[in-house]
Amino acid sequence: MFDFSSIPFFDNHTHRIDVSNREIKPIDLGIAFMHGWGPINPTDQPLMLSAEVPNCTPEYEETVMNMGVVKVVVNLLAKKFGCEATPEAVIRERNKRTAQDGYGWAKELYEEEKIIGEVVDDGAPFGDPALGCFPTKIYRLFQMDPFFRKLLAECSTYEELRDRFVQGIRDKIHEGFIGIKCHIFEIRYRPLYVTEEEEAKASFAAAKAGDQTAFENVYMVMFEKVLMLTQEMNFSVHIHTGCTGNPHDLKSKTDPIGIAPIMRDHRFYAAHICFLHGNFPDIRHSALVAHSYPNVWIDISWSLPWLSLNMEQILEEVIAMAPHNKIMLGTGQHNHAEMAWTAAKVAKISLARVMDKLVSHGLLAENQATEIAEQILYRNAMKLYRIQD
Repeated sequence: MFDFSSIPFFDNHTHRIDVSNREIKPIDLGIAFMHGWGPINPTDQPLMLSAEVPNCTPEYEETVMNMGVVKVVVNLLAKKFGCEATPEAVIRERNKRTAQDGYGWAKELYEEEKIIGEVVDDGAPFGDPALGCFPTKIYRLFQMDPFFRKLLAECSTYEELRDRFVQGIRDKIHEGFIGIKCHIFEIRYRPLYVTEEEEAKASFAAAKAGDQTAFENVYMVMFEKVLMLTQEMNFSVHIHTGCTGNPHDLKSKTDPIGIAPIMRDHRFYAAHICFLHGNFPDIRHSALVAHSYPNVWIDISWSLPWLSLNMEQILEEVIAMAPHNKIMLGTGQHNHAEMAWTAAKVAKISLARVMDKLVSHGLLAENQATEIAEQILYRNAMKLYRIQD
């Protein structure tokens, strides 16, 4: 039996966590995993992706606490605490620890699972003390979309927008950001295709006036410029894929296979692309694109840890198709350090079981299985971001 518990874990995608000394209720932890419509507020308007607890109905709370991932978290914490595997018991034990030292509790979790680094998706500037919440080394993504929208509103000509955008991206990489985050699949309603600069220039005025098609044309050319810059400056562009919540607009399509028309253009052959949040059903297409284009990496946060009960199958499918040096693990963590801790545990347990199976069937050698596990758990991310051991 393989045991990968001593191997480091690199979290390729996280959001800010709370390391204060406050106590929480079981629903506080559970609702962090609810990606979809939140509870109904007093005005009867549904809250999107809500982490608000006060308006929970009993039915909503029961639904949240019956998600598979929440039961996995409860079980793993119960094993750690040596208590009954109920939400009430584990939260009671957790609160004893956070009441004394919330940051210390997070640090304990990170050290236990050897979480050696995290790529943080957050709009805070460099040096913001709020990002001191992470008890490990962090690496930053710069959010392209709000930057583009801000410049579109400010600039009076296409040329001004183009020049300020390109210089702004350069400045952010020099500042220390290791990659650019974007939501091109949600922003672009039409299928992706290479858009030339003249089309974007002709669309500029209409884009400023709010025309969707014109906006897409200008955005597309800026995205292409980022792809060119990734090759020149050796950073990666992280593209949001999959459905990590209730679709806010049914016109948007987040299937990563939609990038193929862009990848077939020789100008972008060496652009560094990372597909974020691989999940069902699109994770198979992410793996297919990574198989077809050697400059594409895939990150399966959201599947991990949300689909913890099915992680073996997900890993089997991804490992079967995608090159093993292009697969990374993220957590999509937010609010609670238990999310990354759970993800790391689930990943190591599931990888061990997958490798046991492949080796027992005679398909892989033991040394190959260990190498693949190390690649996926941390080495691929460290190589992509040029981090030394």
